[in-house]
Amino acid sequence: MAVRERNNIYLPVKAEVVEKRHLSADVSLFTVRPDVPFDYRPGQFFMVSLWGAGEVPISVASLRKEGAKRSQQGGDLIEFCIRKAGKVTSLIHDVEKGGFLWIRGPYGRSFPLEYATGREMLVVGGGIGLAPLRPVIQWALRERNSIKKVSLLYGARTPDDLIFRDDLKRWAESGVNVVLTVDRATDGWDGNLGVVTTLWHKSEIDFREAVSFICGPEVMIRSAINDLFFFGMPEDRIITTLEAHMKCGVGKCGHCYAGRLYICTDGPVFSFREIKEHNLL
Repeated sequence: MAVRERNNIYLPVKAEVVEKRHLSADVSLFTVRPDVPFDYRPGQFFMVSLWGAGEVPISVASLRKEGAKRSQQGGDLIEFCIRKAGKVTSLIHDVEKGGFLWIRGPYGRSFPLEYATGREMLVVGGGIGLAPLRPVIQWALRERNSIKKVSLLYGARTPDDLIFRDDLKRWAESGVNVVLTVDRATDGWDGNLGVVTTLWHKSEIDFREAVSFICGPEVMIRSAINDLFFFGMPEDRIITTLEAHMKCGVGKCGHCYAGRLYICTDGPVFSFREIKEHNLL
């Protein structure tokens, strides 16, 4: 089955929910099987919708398995990590296994993973921002022979808000330096306390030689990229993904226009150099 040709960039495709897993009180991971396969890369996003409810931009939360056997019933499985944050996402959360979503995409620029080849890689995530970074780490583990070291600094509001806990454990067992922190501890938490940008000394990374991939709340991104630049990491190797109020996903509606760029088509992945040049933060 050939990867879908995007003859109509606005046309959504039906996708069956084959698994739904709750990651926290307001975050769920939806595994969907679209009617046709898609080609996508970490950092790109799809517009996910329900008929009559609207659509929202959601980054892919899994690495596409190249050459994987596809189901006779449709395309490859795609994972979307969705937080219940408004009308549309609340209605999407009501969809259970066996139900259907509609997706169109993929859109936007992907993470330049090739920058990590032969280097150390630092991944910095906050809250649900770990979701777009998950396939980056999956890729790094697949390509571990070409990457010197992988370090993940990840923070959330409370221990219960840490998502992908099974993955975090598995990554640590696979050699990733996983460092966790929370803003507010609960009973039984004996880990780090504070924002993720207080963990630099635990990263075990040579900032001047590494590449970083960052995603999380804007205040975290702003602090992280400035800190890493101060520590000597080059501007073009400090990579982040930005959120915007995207409606079309293809640079037509203008909702995400910022700094002479469209976040949906020129991004959502940008280097610190581009962010400074276009005043995006």
